[in-house]
Amino acid sequence: MTDPTPVDPVSPAPEPDAAPRPAATSGRARIGWLSLSIAILFGLFYVYDLFEAISNVVGVTSQINLYNEARAVVKLDPVPIPWGWLVIDVLLAPVVFAIAFIIGRRKSVLLKVLLFVIGLTLVAATTLSVEALA
Repeated sequence: MTDPTPVDPVSPAPEPDAAPRPAATSGRARIGWLSLSIAILFGLFYVYDLFEAISNVVGVTSQINLYNEARAVVKLDPVPIPWGWLVIDVLLAPVVFAIAFIIGRRKSVLLKVLLFVIGLTLVAATTLSVEALA
């Protein structure tokens, strides 16, 4: 009896003892996805801090404007809005995240997590200091 499957004359015949090869997935591809997932996870924490900084810009300026209106009633000098501190507060989270991401690009996963945690700690401590100064 003959085999009914067509034979391709160009391709070599498969070896009967050859084991099927697994799909080509390298360890680097898996580490890349893990690193990306870690960056996204920590990015959410940094974005939360950025949102807090933006809401501080809105809240602090409106609060100082109301305070200055009350001071104007009793003929006192207005309090200036600390724009420098507020801008530093807004720029801090994205800049620290970018620095941690760039430094940790070629590092191991554990070191990347450590860099993001250190950066987040730096952002949180500096944000509290800036809020106290503003």
